Amino acid sequence: MTRNDRDDRLDEYLDGLLPPEEARQVEEALARDPLLRAELDSVRRFAGILEEQTPDGHAVFSVLSRMRARTRRRRILVLAPLAAAAAALGLWFLRPPDPPDLPHGLFQIAQEWLAFGERLGEIAAERREGRIPRSGVGSLEIPPASAYGIVFQGALERLGVEIDRDVEERVLGLVRRHHEAMRRRGGGLPAECERAEASLALYREIVQVAGREVADAYYDVFRPGVADPETIERVRPDSLQFVVADHERYREAYRKAVEDLRRRFGDGSVAVVLEQLAPRDLHALWYDATLEGVGREAVLAIRASLCEAALSAGADKLYVEG
Repeated sequence: MTRNDRDDRLDEYLDGLLPPEEARQVEEALARDPLLRAELDSVRRFAGILEEQTPDGHAVFSVLSRMRARTRRRRILVLAPLAAAAAALGLWFLRPPDPPDLPHGLFQIAQEWLAFGERLGEIAAERREGRIPRSGVGSLEIPPASAYGIVFQGALERLGVEIDRDVEERVLGLVRRHHEAMRRRGGGLPAECERAEASLALYREIVQVAGREVADAYYDVFRPGVADPETIERVRPDSLQFVVADHERYREAYRKAVEDLRRRFGDGSVAVVLEQLAPRDLHALWYDATLEGVGREAVLAIRASLCEAALSAGADKLYVEG
């Protein structure tokens, strides 16, 4: 079991989400393993800090803000012609403040999460330029869902996207809660529909709170428009009856959804998204329709609408005809 899996399991244990038998297994493991107990304590303390990310509690954000301020000030001192003279004169007031007290392990974790976000931002920047990313995240450990507000903060910095400090905490909190909720969902079409609708709602809320540039950065970093291939399948129209029990009901729901989407977003955008959702070439499974000029909000809205149509017709997958 990886550290990420252990952290997720401990998160679920703390939140009371594990079935009784699995919770008992965790408690037995905790009784045997002092290192696991220490890890649980670390997860509990950090979860408490994350819960305090309100206008009255800025522990983690304060640490990260000072980390960034220190880095920026050091760059200024290195580049400024007067840096050497200032050092010679002992101008101590130019030295940035030390970070506030925080357990060293948690401070290190925050830095790791920021580094992961910076890597995602770098990958997103390469995609925006139409290039294939030179590196992935394979060398970095994937953070738990509770980290994704801080991850997004690192990605924004790497992309050079500025966010108003007055709304930063709210946006990062929205991202964190979204990923926590989505990580707990299972598989299958119902979960995929929920993810699609939640991603669309989050994108729109970020637009309202912080502007479209920040929302677009969220889309490009986390790619919520790419669907789970296990929940989508392309079928010929004449074979729909073999995969959907009430295929006439499904065909009618699908037709109405596509017609409505075409009126809202145009034939071209709908066609591109349909091809991207269920590509004929399996190499294109992770291709994003935004690369062909389809708006990010349109991609999310089309996917959510089609998923809902399939779910309402009693299907086990979104079957794309064509």
